[in-house]
Amino acid sequence: MPEEKKMEKKPAPAEPVQSAGSSDSNLFGMLCYLISFWVPLFVLFTDKKNDKFVAFHAYQDLLLTAVVMVYTIIMWVVMMVLTMVTGFGGICVLPFLFLPILVMLFMMWKAWNGERYKLPVIGDFAEKYAR
Repeated sequence: MPEEKKMEKKPAPAEPVQSAGSSDSNLFGMLCYLISFWVPLFVLFTDKKNDKFVAFHAYQDLLLTAVVMVYTIIMWVVMMVLTMVTGFGGICVLPFLFLPILVMLFMMWKAWNGERYKLPVIGDFAEKYAR
């Protein structure tokens, strides 16, 4: 009696998990934070503004850049005053000057992974403008 060939069913390959946007959108979202100010302006003046993911990160970066500029000026003033008063107090403020860099790196990572992470207060405004 001839042996019947059993057809083994191969499992279908798993489909890649799609992020919130395409890899192009993720790249532009990350670049908004890497090259602050210039890439968001490029995004908002080209057809990329129609991509809601990229537009959100562009607006959020513009707002974050404005906040970081004010924060940096305040920290430098505090550092100068502490240095004049104590002679070494500015060293205590120095680590706080690196805080904006950490926030930017965190946001770059979130955008690269396709996440639409909203920063407190700024994120709500960015979401409103990105519509």
